[in-house]
Amino acid sequence: MPLRYVTSVPSGQPDGVSLPLIVVLHGRGADANDLVDLAPMIDGPGGYRFVFANAPAPFEPYPGMTFGYSWFDGWPPTADSMAASRQLLLDFLDEIARRFPPKDGKVVLAGFSQGGLLALDVGFRTPEPLAGIVVMSGGLYEEQLPDLDARKDQRVLIVHGTLDDMIPVVTARRARRVLEDHGIQPEYHEFPMGHHVTPESMAVVADFIRRSMV
Repeated sequence: MPLRYVTSVPSGQPDGVSLPLIVVLHGRGADANDLVDLAPMIDGPGGYRFVFANAPAPFEPYPGMTFGYSWFDGWPPTADSMAASRQLLLDFLDEIARRFPPKDGKVVLAGFSQGGLLALDVGFRTPEPLAGIVVMSGGLYEEQLPDLDARKDQRVLIVHGTLDDMIPVVTARRARRVLEDHGIQPEYHEFPMGHHVTPESMAVVADFIRRSMV
């Protein structure tokens, strides 16, 4: 596999059962296990299979000190590191869908922080449109925009905290505006929270994913 990953099926169904597939990308300095506890919060009727992908590069905030992993360098990302993770994730999505064929072809790509930005970038580049894209406390990489005009009906959810001091809420507002300028109508929600998730924000995510499966 192009990336390491962790799976979770809160409903307890075995690997051989075809379920909708939710691929989740963590933020900088975390790893594939970081968001696993969210799976029971957003699992839907009939159950989903969650796949938590691990970013490829160790995160090194200072020379010689590493913790967790990172999807790309910098914010906004450097072009080379973004391109490398983009291709890895596209390859990973192909492989994971072969390993766990999604029920009715339904795949949602979700991410938090760095993972949210990558999810929004890659979600518009997959060979087939996704059931949904979820961006939590993320943004949009505008240096190399995908062909947004080709997928005006793509379902997108953007969730951000107005008190976020790591990725300011104006980043989410900018992403919303760019998508709308290309004829895409994302669902957009702001919450009085920092750079994290809350039960209220996750309820919105769960509802969006369930509606995306129809």
